[in-house]
Amino acid sequence: MKRLVKLLSALSAVVILAVPLSHATAQMAPKAPAAVKEIPKTPPVADNPLIQSFTVGPAVVVQGDPISVSWHVVRGPGGSPVVSAILTVDGAPWFSSGAEYFNSSPRSFPWTGEKTFVLTVRNAAGKTATQSKTVRGVSLADALNNLKIANMEANPQRFSPLQPIDFQVVIGNDNPGLVLKPVNIFVTQGNRVVGNRTNLNINPGSQVITLQDTGFKATGGQYTVDVEFKGKHKTRNFVAKQVQMYTLDPVPGQ
Repeated sequence: MKRLVKLLSALSAVVILAVPLSHATAQMAPKAPAAVKEIPKTPPVADNPLIQSFTVGPAVVVQGDPISVSWHVVRGPGGSPVVSAILTVDGAPWFSSGAEYFNSSPRSFPWTGEKTFVLTVRNAAGKTATQSKTVRGVSLADALNNLKIANMEANPQRFSPLQPIDFQVVIGNDNPGLVLKPVNIFVTQGNRVVGNRTNLNINPGSQVITLQDTGFKATGGQYTVDVEFKGKHKTRNFVAKQVQMYTLDPVPGQ
């Protein structure tokens, strides 16, 4: 019995000692560091210059005809000022300027086929922006080959000798995108000009052009349409056939 009492006393001491020890150990455990919130990064401000507008035209020209260039460039959101704008073709300078607005004087386009004009803008921070435009040149021979005298009729279509008439000439321009200018058109009978229109713009497609000479009185015979462009001429003959009244038809074999 005495041994049992001693054993219980010993166990009680162990329990009493263990509880304070466990409490002390829990107090000494290190605390985990608090999580640090990341501050969001501000994205960098783009500092490239901006090309607000850029034109090169006309987009299709006869070889040797003038083209004009214009642009408007500004500083980007970063604020660095524009220091240069250079227009090149085949890597060679065509125009350059340090101004934000630029309008060129006309300059001859000496090529046939397509050429690409590249505008490169640079700012004080060394940043650049580029745009390009394409121009196509057509040879004078090809432009004339695609200019057609399609037809001519009198107005009125049937007329009597010495009756006043007008001439309605149908011109076809089969050059895509190319406006031919200036074009001069004449109607002649022998050595006399009986109708004319000058300094015309001939757009792609077909156009009916009215020519007249107030003092002209119609007669029979041959009439010639003469179209002049850049010193070159295309002609087509028409004949007044005597039926009940006169009418104009193309001369066969042209």
